[in-house]
Amino acid sequence: MKTKIFTVIIFMCVASATFGQLREKDNLMGGTLGFWTSKSSPTYGFNFENEITQAGPGTFGLGAILRFSNYTLDERDKFSNVFAGGQANYNFTQIESGKFVPFVGLVIGFFSSSPEGNSLKENGLWTWGQAGARYFFSPSVAGVARFGFGNYKFDALELGVDFKF
Repeated sequence: MKTKIFTVIIFMCVASATFGQLREKDNLMGGTLGFWTSKSSPTYGFNFENEITQAGPGTFGLGAILRFSNYTLDERDKFSNVFAGGQANYNFTQIESGKFVPFVGLVIGFFSSSPEGNSLKENGLWTWGQAGARYFFSPSVAGVARFGFGNYKFDALELGVDFKF
């Protein structure tokens, strides 16, 4: 009887320790709403990440990132921006129960800014460092907060939801 109780307690501890953790071959996909530190308009985002491999106390993931925003400098100058690129993140998955998963990463992609009423576009290479955390509310749904900083004065705090599948 004691062996059965001990086995059940161990099983419950192991099950709770793995709840919500990212593992090799897991996928994350979700949307974000971002707030620029230098602009007043929100940024709408989409993220995808595939956990490629287990590496030490976490997982290494690769994926894609897309951001879109409109903003106005003054009454005459209105801009539409599109940021698209690839991302590489390291997720620290072995913290307590695994519900809280901080990450750091790098994004490299392309940037396009289109002023309204003007045919001149600004395009270029976009680089962005990011740090943040996910909190898993269930095994497949996580709230995410990330802060990114990079070129083109695109420094943003983003809040969103990621779905694991």
